[in-house]
Amino acid sequence: MDRSLYSLRPFVEMDYEPVARISALIDPEFPDSAEDERHWHDIITAKPGRLMLKWVVEEIRSEAVVGWGGLSHTLWNYHPNKYWVQATVHPEHRRRGIAHELYSLVEKEARDRNALCLWSAVREDDADGVQFLASNRFAPMRRVWFSRLDLIHLDLSRFPNRSQAMEEQGIRITTFGDEGTERAEVRRRLFELVQRGGADVPRMGEYTPITFEEFVAAEIEGPKALPSATFLAVKGEQFVGMTSLERVPGVPDTIGIGFTCTLPEFRGRGIASELKRRGVEFARKEGYRSLVTGNDSLNPRIWAINQRLGFQQERTWIQAQKTLGAT
Repeated sequence: MDRSLYSLRPFVEMDYEPVARISALIDPEFPDSAEDERHWHDIITAKPGRLMLKWVVEEIRSEAVVGWGGLSHTLWNYHPNKYWVQATVHPEHRRRGIAHELYSLVEKEARDRNALCLWSAVREDDADGVQFLASNRFAPMRRVWFSRLDLIHLDLSRFPNRSQAMEEQGIRITTFGDEGTERAEVRRRLFELVQRGGADVPRMGEYTPITFEEFVAAEIEGPKALPSATFLAVKGEQFVGMTSLERVPGVPDTIGIGFTCTLPEFRGRGIASELKRRGVEFARKEGYRSLVTGNDSLNPRIWAINQRLGFQQERTWIQAQKTLGAT
Protein backbone atom coordinates (compact mmCIF):
# COMPACT_ATOMS: atom_id res chain seq x y z
CA MET A 1 0.00 0.00 0.00
CA ASP A 2 1.37 3.41 -1.00
CA ARG A 3 1.59 5.41 2.23
CA SER A 4 1.73 8.65 0.24
CA LEU A 5 -1.80 7.91 -1.02
CA TYR A 6 -3.40 6.00 1.85
CA SER A 7 -3.30 6.00 5.64
CA LEU A 8 -4.22 3.27 8.12
CA ARG A 9 -5.85 4.08 11.46
CA PRO A 10 -8.10 2.53 14.15
CA PHE A 11 -11.85 2.47 13.53
CA VAL A 12 -13.89 5.23 15.21
CA GLU A 13 -17.63 5.87 15.62
CA MET A 14 -17.95 8.02 12.50
CA ASP A 15 -16.67 5.11 10.38
CA TYR A 16 -19.82 2.98 10.71
CA GLU A 17 -21.61 4.70 7.83
CA PRO A 18 -18.78 4.60 5.23
CA VAL A 19 -17.93 1.01 6.19
CA ALA A 20 -21.57 0.02 5.73
CA ARG A 21 -21.58 1.66 2.28
CA ILE A 22 -18.49 -0.30 1.24
CA SER A 23 -20.02 -3.54 2.50
CA ALA A 24 -23.19 -2.79 0.51
CA LEU A 25 -21.10 -2.46 -2.66
CA ILE A 26 -19.63 -5.91 -2.03
CA ASP A 27 -22.97 -7.50 -1.13
CA PRO A 28 -25.79 -5.23 -2.41
CA GLU A 29 -28.57 -7.80 -2.09
CA PHE A 30 -27.90 -8.52 1.60
CA PRO A 31 -26.34 -5.39 3.11
CA ASP A 32 -25.72 -4.74 6.79
CA SER A 33 -26.61 -1.29 8.07
CA ALA A 34 -24.46 0.91 10.28
CA GLU A 35 -27.12 0.48 12.97
CA ASP A 36 -26.85 -3.30 12.77
CA GLU A 37 -23.05 -3.19 12.93
CA ARG A 38 -23.18 -0.98 16.04
CA HIS A 39 -25.67 -3.34 17.62
CA TRP A 40 -23.48 -6.42 17.05
CA HIS A 41 -20.40 -4.61 18.34
CA ASP A 42 -22.24 -3.90 21.59
CA ILE A 43 -23.36 -7.53 21.94
CA ILE A 44 -19.98 -9.08 21.22
CA THR A 45 -18.01 -6.74 23.46
CA ALA A 46 -20.50 -6.73 26.36
CA LYS A 47 -18.84 -9.73 27.98
CA PRO A 48 -15.30 -9.29 29.39
CA GLY A 49 -12.68 -11.05 27.28
CA ARG A 50 -14.58 -10.83 24.00
CA LEU A 51 -13.38 -8.37 21.44
CA MET A 52 -14.22 -6.78 18.11
CA LEU A 53 -11.37 -4.70 16.69
CA LYS A 54 -11.50 -2.73 13.43
CA TRP A 55 -9.22 -0.54 11.36
CA VAL A 56 -9.86 1.59 8.28
CA VAL A 57 -7.80 2.81 5.36
CA GLU A 58 -8.39 6.37 4.17
CA GLU A 59 -7.47 7.93 0.88
CA ILE A 60 -5.33 10.88 2.01
CA ARG A 61 -6.44 13.25 -0.76
CA SER A 62 -10.19 12.85 -0.26
CA GLU A 63 -10.16 11.66 3.39
CA ALA A 64 -12.64 8.99 2.27
CA VAL A 65 -12.67 5.55 3.88
CA VAL A 66 -11.80 3.08 1.12
CA GLY A 67 -11.25 -0.13 3.09
CA TRP A 68 -11.56 -1.73 6.48
CA GLY A 69 -10.35 -4.76 8.34
CA GLY A 70 -11.54 -6.50 11.47
CA LEU A 71 -10.83 -9.15 14.07
CA SER A 72 -13.77 -10.38 16.12
CA HIS A 73 -14.96 -13.08 18.45
CA THR A 74 -18.27 -14.67 17.50
CA LEU A 75 -21.43 -15.44 19.45
CA TRP A 76 -22.97 -18.85 18.67
CA ASN A 77 -19.55 -20.45 18.10
CA TYR A 78 -17.41 -18.49 20.55
CA HIS A 79 -13.91 -19.69 21.34
CA PRO A 80 -11.41 -17.39 23.09
CA ASN A 81 -8.68 -18.20 20.55
CA LYS A 82 -10.71 -18.35 17.35
CA TYR A 83 -11.63 -15.21 15.41
CA TRP A 84 -13.64 -14.05 12.45
CA VAL A 85 -11.49 -11.76 10.28
CA GLN A 86 -12.15 -9.43 7.40
CA ALA A 87 -10.26 -7.22 4.95
CA THR A 88 -12.68 -5.38 2.66
CA VAL A 89 -11.73 -2.80 0.02
CA HIS A 90 -13.84 -0.48 -2.11
CA PRO A 91 -13.91 -1.93 -5.67
CA GLU A 92 -12.32 1.23 -7.11
CA HIS A 93 -9.31 0.91 -4.82
CA ARG A 94 -8.47 -2.76 -5.20
CA ARG A 95 -5.13 -4.21 -6.32
CA ARG A 96 -3.21 -1.45 -4.55
CA GLY A 97 -2.03 -3.45 -1.56
CA ILE A 98 -4.77 -2.19 0.78
CA ALA A 99 -6.22 -5.61 1.57
CA HIS A 100 -2.73 -6.97 2.20
CA GLU A 101 -1.97 -4.10 4.60
CA LEU A 102 -5.20 -4.62 6.50
CA TYR A 103 -4.93 -8.38 6.68
CA SER A 104 -1.29 -8.29 7.82
CA LEU A 105 -2.34 -6.11 10.74
CA VAL A 106 -5.34 -8.29 11.55
CA GLU A 107 -3.33 -11.52 11.55
CA LYS A 108 -0.58 -10.00 13.68
CA GLU A 109 -3.17 -8.92 16.24
CA ALA A 110 -4.64 -12.42 16.22
CA ARG A 111 -1.25 -14.10 16.67
CA ASP A 112 -0.40 -11.71 19.51
CA ARG A 113 -3.56 -13.03 21.20
CA ASN A 114 -2.51 -16.67 20.71
CA ALA A 115 -5.13 -17.35 18.07
CA LEU A 116 -5.59 -20.98 17.04
CA CYS A 117 -7.41 -20.25 13.81
CA LEU A 118 -9.03 -17.54 11.73
CA TRP A 119 -12.32 -17.69 9.83
CA SER A 120 -13.31 -15.58 6.88
CA ALA A 121 -15.68 -15.55 3.91
CA VAL A 122 -15.67 -14.33 0.33
CA ARG A 123 -18.09 -14.37 -2.56
CA GLU A 124 -17.41 -17.27 -4.88
CA ASP A 125 -17.72 -14.98 -7.94
CA ASP A 126 -15.17 -12.52 -6.50
CA ALA A 127 -12.00 -13.74 -8.19
CA ASP A 128 -9.80 -11.24 -6.35
CA GLY A 129 -11.25 -12.27 -2.99
CA VAL A 130 -10.92 -15.99 -3.68
CA GLN A 131 -7.31 -15.52 -4.74
CA PHE A 132 -6.61 -13.38 -1.69
CA LEU A 133 -7.83 -16.09 0.70
CA ALA A 134 -5.84 -18.74 -1.15
CA SER A 135 -2.65 -16.67 -1.13
CA ASN A 136 -3.01 -16.23 2.63
CA ARG A 137 -3.43 -20.00 3.10
CA PHE A 138 -7.12 -20.09 4.00
CA ALA A 139 -8.70 -23.47 3.27
CA PRO A 140 -12.33 -23.56 2.03
CA MET A 141 -14.52 -25.36 4.57
CA ARG A 142 -18.12 -24.92 3.37
CA ARG A 143 -20.39 -22.87 1.17
CA VAL A 144 -23.39 -20.72 2.04
CA TRP A 145 -25.98 -20.15 -0.65
CA PHE A 146 -27.98 -16.92 -0.70
CA SER A 147 -31.27 -17.37 -2.50
CA ARG A 148 -34.33 -15.36 -3.48
CA LEU A 149 -38.02 -16.14 -3.80
CA ASP A 150 -40.01 -14.02 -6.27
CA LEU A 151 -43.18 -13.21 -4.33
CA ILE A 152 -44.89 -11.44 -7.23
CA HIS A 153 -45.11 -14.47 -9.52
CA LEU A 154 -45.15 -17.17 -6.86
CA ASP A 155 -47.90 -19.80 -7.03
CA LEU A 156 -48.19 -20.68 -3.36
CA SER A 157 -50.90 -23.26 -4.10
CA ARG A 158 -48.10 -25.62 -5.13
CA PHE A 159 -46.91 -25.70 -1.54
CA PRO A 160 -49.26 -27.74 0.69
CA ASN A 161 -51.08 -26.10 3.58
CA ARG A 162 -50.34 -28.28 6.61
CA SER A 163 -52.50 -26.34 9.06
CA GLN A 164 -54.96 -29.20 9.50
CA ALA A 165 -52.16 -31.73 9.98
CA MET A 166 -50.64 -29.49 12.66
CA GLU A 167 -53.97 -29.25 14.49
CA GLU A 168 -54.37 -33.02 14.42
CA GLN A 169 -51.00 -33.31 16.16
CA GLY A 170 -52.07 -30.81 18.80
CA ILE A 171 -49.74 -28.16 17.40
CA ARG A 172 -50.90 -24.59 16.98
CA ILE A 173 -49.19 -21.96 14.85
CA THR A 174 -48.85 -18.49 16.30
CA THR A 175 -46.40 -15.58 16.31
CA PHE A 176 -44.03 -14.15 18.86
CA GLY A 177 -45.99 -10.91 18.66
CA ASP A 178 -49.29 -12.63 19.44
CA GLU A 179 -47.78 -14.56 22.35
CA GLY A 180 -46.43 -11.33 23.87
CA THR A 181 -42.99 -9.99 23.07
CA GLU A 182 -42.59 -8.35 26.47
CA ARG A 183 -43.70 -11.36 28.52
CA ALA A 184 -40.73 -12.83 30.36
CA GLU A 185 -42.00 -16.42 30.16
CA VAL A 186 -42.56 -16.11 26.40
CA ARG A 187 -39.04 -14.79 25.86
CA ARG A 188 -37.65 -17.59 28.00
CA ARG A 189 -39.52 -20.30 26.05
CA LEU A 190 -38.31 -18.85 22.77
CA PHE A 191 -34.76 -18.79 24.13
CA GLU A 192 -34.99 -22.45 25.14
CA LEU A 193 -36.26 -23.40 21.67
CA VAL A 194 -33.43 -21.59 19.91
CA GLN A 195 -30.80 -23.04 22.25
CA ARG A 196 -31.92 -26.63 21.65
CA GLY A 197 -33.16 -26.37 18.09
CA GLY A 198 -30.11 -24.47 16.91
CA ALA A 199 -27.46 -26.62 18.57
CA ASP A 200 -26.87 -28.77 15.48
CA VAL A 201 -27.07 -26.02 12.87
CA PRO A 202 -23.92 -26.20 10.67
CA ARG A 203 -21.40 -23.51 11.53
CA MET A 204 -17.69 -22.80 11.61
CA GLY A 205 -16.24 -24.19 14.82
CA GLU A 206 -18.28 -25.72 17.61
CA TYR A 207 -21.66 -24.64 18.93
CA THR A 208 -21.51 -22.44 22.03
CA PRO A 209 -24.66 -21.70 24.03
CA ILE A 210 -25.29 -18.04 24.71
CA THR A 211 -26.89 -16.38 27.70
CA PHE A 212 -30.52 -15.34 27.86
CA GLU A 213 -29.46 -11.68 27.93
CA GLU A 214 -27.37 -12.13 24.79
CA PHE A 215 -30.28 -13.86 23.08
CA VAL A 216 -32.63 -11.00 23.87
CA ALA A 217 -30.14 -8.43 22.59
CA ALA A 218 -29.32 -10.35 19.41
CA GLU A 219 -32.66 -11.82 18.38
CA ILE A 220 -35.40 -9.73 20.02
CA GLU A 221 -34.09 -6.19 20.34
CA GLY A 222 -31.99 -6.02 17.16
CA PRO A 223 -32.78 -3.52 14.37
CA LYS A 224 -33.81 -6.32 11.99
CA ALA A 225 -36.28 -7.99 14.37
CA LEU A 226 -39.95 -8.38 13.36
CA PRO A 227 -41.87 -10.01 16.23
CA SER A 228 -45.11 -10.12 14.21
CA ALA A 229 -43.27 -12.18 11.58
CA THR A 230 -41.61 -14.65 13.95
CA PHE A 231 -43.80 -17.72 13.50
CA LEU A 232 -43.97 -20.33 16.24
CA ALA A 233 -45.20 -23.91 16.49
CA VAL A 234 -46.52 -24.63 19.98
CA LYS A 235 -47.34 -27.96 21.60
CA GLY A 236 -49.08 -27.40 24.90
CA GLU A 237 -46.95 -24.74 26.58
CA GLN A 238 -43.74 -25.67 24.74
CA PHE A 239 -42.37 -23.87 21.69
CA VAL A 240 -41.28 -26.66 19.34
CA GLY A 241 -40.46 -24.85 16.10
CA MET A 242 -39.94 -21.39 14.66
CA THR A 243 -39.07 -19.39 11.58
CA SER A 244 -38.30 -15.69 11.82
CA LEU A 245 -38.54 -13.03 9.16
CA GLU A 246 -36.39 -9.93 9.42
CA ARG A 247 -35.84 -6.57 7.78
CA VAL A 248 -33.24 -6.19 5.03
CA PRO A 249 -31.54 -2.81 5.60
CA GLY A 250 -31.80 -0.42 2.69
CA VAL A 251 -33.95 -2.76 0.56
CA PRO A 252 -37.56 -1.88 1.47
CA ASP A 253 -39.24 -4.25 -1.00
CA THR A 254 -37.32 -7.26 0.34
CA ILE A 255 -37.67 -9.24 3.56
CA GLY A 256 -35.37 -12.00 4.80
CA ILE A 257 -35.66 -15.30 6.63
CA GLY A 258 -33.46 -15.06 9.68
CA PHE A 259 -33.60 -18.42 11.44
CA THR A 260 -35.62 -21.63 11.22
CA CYS A 261 -35.43 -24.52 13.67
CA THR A 262 -37.44 -27.40 15.12
CA LEU A 263 -36.74 -29.37 18.28
CA PRO A 264 -35.09 -32.68 17.34
CA GLU A 265 -37.98 -34.81 18.65
CA PHE A 266 -40.49 -32.88 16.51
CA ARG A 267 -38.62 -33.06 13.20
CA GLY A 268 -40.03 -34.87 10.20
CA ARG A 269 -43.61 -33.72 10.84
CA GLY A 270 -43.75 -30.86 8.35
CA ILE A 271 -43.51 -28.18 11.04
CA ALA A 272 -40.68 -26.20 9.44
CA SER A 273 -42.42 -26.38 6.06
CA GLU A 274 -45.66 -24.99 7.48
CA LEU A 275 -43.84 -22.23 9.35
CA LYS A 276 -42.01 -21.20 6.19
CA ARG A 277 -45.28 -21.21 4.24
CA ARG A 278 -46.77 -18.89 6.85
CA GLY A 279 -43.77 -16.64 6.46
CA VAL A 280 -44.26 -16.47 2.71
CA GLU A 281 -47.95 -15.64 3.17
CA PHE A 282 -47.03 -12.83 5.56
CA ALA A 283 -44.45 -11.37 3.18
CA ARG A 284 -46.89 -11.35 0.25
CA LYS A 285 -49.67 -9.82 2.33
CA GLU A 286 -47.36 -7.04 3.48
CA GLY A 287 -46.46 -6.19 -0.12
CA TYR A 288 -42.88 -7.37 -0.29
CA ARG A 289 -41.61 -8.36 -3.73
CA SER A 290 -38.81 -10.71 -2.63
CA LEU A 291 -37.98 -13.06 0.21
CA VAL A 292 -34.29 -13.83 0.68
CA THR A 293 -32.46 -16.37 2.79
CA GLY A 294 -29.15 -18.11 3.35
CA ASN A 295 -28.55 -21.85 3.42
CA ASP A 296 -25.48 -23.69 4.57
CA SER A 297 -24.39 -26.35 2.09
CA LEU A 298 -24.24 -28.77 5.03
CA ASN A 299 -27.93 -28.27 5.87
CA PRO A 300 -29.74 -30.06 3.01
CA ARG A 301 -32.96 -30.49 5.00
CA ILE A 302 -33.75 -26.75 5.09
CA TRP A 303 -32.50 -26.24 1.53
CA ALA A 304 -34.94 -28.92 0.33
CA ILE A 305 -37.84 -26.98 1.88
CA ASN A 306 -36.70 -23.76 0.24
CA GLN A 307 -36.32 -25.47 -3.12
CA ARG A 308 -39.91 -26.72 -2.94
CA LEU A 309 -41.05 -23.19 -2.22
CA GLY A 310 -39.22 -21.96 -5.29
CA PHE A 311 -36.13 -20.20 -3.93
CA GLN A 312 -33.45 -19.66 -6.57
CA GLN A 313 -29.76 -19.48 -5.70
CA GLU A 314 -28.26 -16.08 -6.51
CA ARG A 315 -24.92 -16.00 -4.80
CA THR A 316 -22.53 -18.35 -3.03
CA TRP A 317 -20.15 -17.40 -0.26
CA ILE A 318 -17.11 -19.54 0.56
CA GLN A 319 -16.33 -19.83 4.26
CA ALA A 320 -12.70 -20.65 4.93
CA GLN A 321 -10.33 -21.30 7.80
CA LYS A 322 -6.67 -20.69 8.44
CA THR A 323 -5.04 -22.73 11.18
CA LEU A 324 -2.45 -20.86 13.24
CA GLY A 325 -1.82 -23.27 16.10
CA ALA A 326 -2.66 -26.72 17.44
CA THR A 327 -6.35 -27.26 18.17
